[in-house]
Amino acid sequence: MAGKFFNQKVKGSSNKSMVAYVIVGACILLIFICVIMVVVFSNGSTSTPDPIIEIRDVVTVEINSEIPDKTLFFAELQNVSEEEIDVSFENVDLSKVGNYVVDIEIYGNTYTSTLTVVDTETPVLNVKNYNVAVGESYDAKDFVESCTDNSGEDCTIEFYELGMDQDGNTLDYSSFTEEGVYSVQIVASDSSGNATSPMTAQLTIGESGENEPPTYCNFGNSEYDSNTYILGVNVTQNGCALDLNLYYNDQVTAPAHELVKSDTEQIRKEINKLNISNVKLIHFNQLITPVLNIAGTGIVGYTIQQQINIEYNDGTIEEIANYYINTDGERIYSLNKYNLS
Repeated sequence: MAGKFFNQKVKGSSNKSMVAYVIVGACILLIFICVIMVVVFSNGSTSTPDPIIEIRDVVTVEINSEIPDKTLFFAELQNVSEEEIDVSFENVDLSKVGNYVVDIEIYGNTYTSTLTVVDTETPVLNVKNYNVAVGESYDAKDFVESCTDNSGEDCTIEFYELGMDQDGNTLDYSSFTEEGVYSVQIVASDSSGNATSPMTAQLTIGESGENEPPTYCNFGNSEYDSNTYILGVNVTQNGCALDLNLYYNDQVTAPAHELVKSDTEQIRKEINKLNISNVKLIHFNQLITPVLNIAGTGIVGYTIQQQINIEYNDGTIEEIANYYINTDGERIYSLNKYNLS
């Protein structure tokens, strides 16, 4: 009996020890799991920083261009995935100049910006000579071979009001009624006010239809050293050079100054579209130089050179473009850091 009782006590003590071990083990496991969860949640809360979002007030694009990349609407964007950005262009018409409100949604928040559609490009004008019989009428459109504009709209064609003859007198197109050969100047513009440089064409009045310039020129013909000069504005008349005394005549130089003004306005818009940071000022340095004919007896036009420098907020100055403008208004670059058009 004593032995049996002893055995029963030993067995009961062993079972209680096992239960204690299980409870202690479970507690340790629970504590371990809690520690891991605390570490995981702690790491998760510090590894996802808050998004930084700064919306641009205005984004500018050229008319009939493609929808801009949505990242262009942000002056600063950090800790935001592009997949989380939804930009609505529902009310935007890229075929019309204007300002359009654009909604930008990120993580359930809605922001707004303005998409400005501009037209900064001049029409592309090609002129032709035109013949009429004595007594017939004509208008500026008769001298146009073709004219296209990036807006898709029709060009406005006009006689150049400041056109001059080789003696420096303003052209009076209404006086061209007698039989003969006359020089006219044509300009084209679009609805945004972009205008071409004056282009010269020839009007022949008379049944002969001879489109030949006069054989004698008071100040020599219009030939000049094309290897030396890039002619920005041609002021010759009927293949003749103008009087040297008209070098700085306001009416003669007017086309050159108009071309400089138009180009400066256009390139300023192009530079602003680049959104270069920390810009304080943009400096435009223009040089308008008379061009003589090869004989040196008359003026045939002007060269126009543009140099553009950017002054940054820290005071440093960088030259970003240097070019001449040719008779078609095209730029001949010697420096073009930002691939301007």
